[in-house]
Formats: sequence, C-alpha cells, structure tokens
Amino acid sequence: MTVVATQDTFPVHNATREMLLLKELTLIVVGVSRQDIPGPLLEAVKTVWFEGVEDDYALFSDESAGRYQVSEAPLLPLAVIVDPAAMDAKEELHKWMQQRGVVQLPPVIGWGRGGEVEAVSSMVGLVADHVKSGARRLVLSSKELKTLRSLNDDLQNRFAALEAFLNRHGLQPLDLLFSNEPAENPLNPNVLASSSVDGVSQILPVPSSGVSGVAVHVEQTGSRPDIKLRAQLMTLEDQRIVDTWHFSSGDLSTGWNIFGLSRSTAGLRRTLEFRMQVEETEDEVPLLSVGGLQPVEMFHVRDAANGLSVLKNSLALQVWGGIPGVSMPPHANYIPAQSQQVNLDEGFRDMPIAPGILEHASLANSDEVSFDFEAIMPLPTERAIGCHPPAEGMTIGQLPAACPPQVIRMSAKAFIDNSRAADIDFAIVVAKDLGAAKALFKGEREQSVGEAFSGWKTVSYGETAHLSAFAGERIGVWQNVYFATRMNETTGNDFAWAKFANFRAVVSG
Repeated sequence: MTVVATQDTFPVHNATREMLLLKELTLIVVGVSRQDIPGPLLEAVKTVWFEGVEDDYALFSDESAGRYQVSEAPLLPLAVIVDPAAMDAKEELHKWMQQRGVVQLPPVIGWGRGGEVEAVSSMVGLVADHVKSGARRLVLSSKELKTLRSLNDDLQNRFAALEAFLNRHGLQPLDLLFSNEPAENPLNPNVLASSSVDGVSQILPVPSSGVSGVAVHVEQTGSRPDIKLRAQLMTLEDQRIVDTWHFSSGDLSTGWNIFGLSRSTAGLRRTLEFRMQVEETEDEVPLLSVGGLQPVEMFHVRDAANGLSVLKNSLALQVWGGIPGVSMPPHANYIPAQSQQVNLDEGFRDMPIAPGILEHASLANSDEVSFDFEAIMPLPTERAIGCHPPAEGMTIGQLPAACPPQVIRMSAKAFIDNSRAADIDFAIVVAKDLGAAKALFKGEREQSVGEAFSGWKTVSYGETAHLSAFAGERIGVWQNVYFATRMNETTGNDFAWAKFANFRAVVSG
C-alpha cells in the first residue's frame, strides 16, 4: 500500500498482523498443511505457519495463506507443531528466535499421521499451564494491589496527622530561602505608581527548584480597599507563567505578604521573575517597600514593559520553599494563587519500572555465555531480576523498551543473595541495541546522545550498591535497559546469585 502526499509516494508497512503476534497466545505450525489442522483448533488459538527466513525477517502465513514478514519473535508462543520431515525448518525457526533474544524456546510437538490425538492432548496441557500461570499472576497482582492500597491509606493518614499537628502547634514547615529586608528611604519612592501599566518586575536571586512562595513587603496598602491588582510568577528563559494571583488592595496588609504557589516548583532550573501591576486605577496605589542599593543591575526592580530599572534597588522580598499553604507564619499575610497556567507535567518525575515489565527480562548475549539454568531470572514478587555472572566475561540482561523518553537518570539497586559468593561487579546501560550497550560495558567508547551508563560497581555479600546511569542529552524515544554482571576477580562463579532491584527512571516533563 502507498500513501500519496503532493507528488511524492511513500511505502507504508502494515504491521497489524505482526502486532498480534506480540499480544496473543500463538501456535506456530511448521511443515503441516492447513487441511490437516482441525478447524476447532484454529478457532481456539491464533495459528500461524512458518514459511522460512528471508533478509533477517521471518516469513509467516495465516490460515488463508496470506504471507507477511515479522521482525520480532512472538512474545507468547504456545508451542511449535512440526511434521517430523520438517525438522530443518524447525531448527531455522529456533535459530531466528534465539537471534531475537528468546532464551526459553517454545515446546515442540510432533504432528505425524496417527499421532494427532496425542498432539492435541499435549496442547491442552500447555494451555492449562498457561491458565494456571495467569491465575497465579492475577492472585499475586491482587495481593500487591491490596498491600499498596493499605500502604497508601496509611501514608495519607500520616500526612493528615502531620498537617493537623503543624496547624495545632503553629509550626512552620516552610524554609526561608532568601530574604531582602526593607530599607528606610526618606524619598519613599512608589515603584508601582512610577512604572508603566504593565507594572514592575523583579528577578528572584534563587534557583527555581523547590520555590513555594514569594513574600513582598508592603509599607502602605493604598487609598481604597478595592483597587484591583495582579501578580504573576514567570520563568525568564521561556516566559511561562508558573502562577497568577488576582487580589485587591484590601487583601494586602502592611508588612510581609506571602504569595503562595499552587505547588512547589520542580524540574529544570530556570530564572524566576515576579511581576505585579495595578489594573486600571488613578487612585493612590499600594506602596511597596524596597531594599538597600543593589549593585547588580539585573536584580534592580524594573518596569515590566521595557525591562528598564525603576530604581537602583530591589524590592523588599522573601523567597520560601517547602510545602505550599500547609501552615504559614503568624506574622505573614498569605495570598493563595488563583490560577496555574504552567503545564502540570513539567518538572522531574520519578517513575518505577512496573513488576510486569520485569517479567520480560531476558538474556541478551546468549551467543557469548550459556548455563545449565536460566542466567536471567525475573522475580516480580521481589521487584527484582537475578543475573548470574559467568566465570569469565559478563552476563548481559535486557528489558526491552523499558526506558521512557526524556530520561534523565535510570537507577537500580544491586546486591548478592548468597553468602558464599565472591565479589561481583554490576552495571546498567540505557541504549538502543545490544551492540551499543556492549561497547559501553566494555569501555570501548563514551556514551552518545540519549544513552546512559552507570559504570561498574563492585559489591560484596551483605552490601548494597545504588547504580545511577545519567543521560547526557535526552531524546524522545523508548529505549532498552541493559544490566550486566561479571566476577570481580578470576575466581569461580559458584553461588554468584546477583540481583538487580528497584529499577527507577527519572524523566523530564
């Protein structure tokens, strides 16, 4: 199929059937004709016929003989039905699946003349095992959900108790980050009256992260209580409005007036600018206090319309950080924000990788290391993954597409779960493919755009290492997470039960 846009044509690949192989329980048929497969079996489970490998793609066909290419191995293969005469094709399928990172190959069921009943019985047993496994996972998920709800209720109760205690005892949960006290000025300049209709602006001399309130000192509140004013907190770099306050002169009091944010600011550090203006009045406007002479020009109080200095002073102001609006100082007048226009998704978010994703962990370098047991063991109930190192070299595990876009840091906890194990080295990498990850693990190059590497950390039994892989630059695509272990010294790898736990991603936005 092609899509025509203006005069150019672009090929479009329809991946609908390939996506179904990644979602549904699939029965793969090799060397058995369609007429020999019972109709009820085709209706009970999605069935595809393996036709071979071409240009690194597997060729499959459906029950109507429609052929299509597949680039990824099916995620939920029930079994491979194979005619005894087509074992070479079965081996070709297995080799292709192993190249795609499949560690545990699906069971093979022979389909010969006279053995159809035994084959169907074997498939019924496999389906029953899948149902039991699904039921167990559902029960475990329900238990985890119940535990999380209980923990959340307990946490909410603790927060409520803490807030009640703070309010009852008049305690102050906010921290004073910066204070510019009012200075005596015999000229008593009224900066609001001498500025344009856009009012005045003041750059805050503190990092934006964690700010929850800006306090302005008022010397006089104005001639009338109904003079309308507006204040805004903005980011200087991109002119985003963090919060807005609409208030009247009657809402102000002489002394400190705290303009509380809807939420503490987080995310990328930006320069904050506080603005205040009077909305259409010719009466005497509130008189704002100013601090002493300010030698740095950028911190002068400025006209918001043109950025020119109104005075060689800055406003008398304070910057507060902490939990907005929980409990304010008794000497301060608190004015809450009425509207928040900044995107609520801005800032940094700490996202744990779900236990269900951990179940897809697999051995990435099966061509380099092999064991008589599973080297990569998902442990969703522990929110961990076992990764057994070889005596020489390293074992690399993979979590496909587990790293979200705009990642800043991928982290995990590393430890050893057997007291008889020797010291083990741990590392994690965020990369697009195994080749890129190997180069970082081996120290052959520096990380590139979007990649992250924690470096190797040595862990002894009883210790815990916190691995943090920081991305130098962020990209907007999902990537793979690779984790690796190796023996610290050339000793045996007996009892080397290494585990990664608590995978978390910090993303921007």
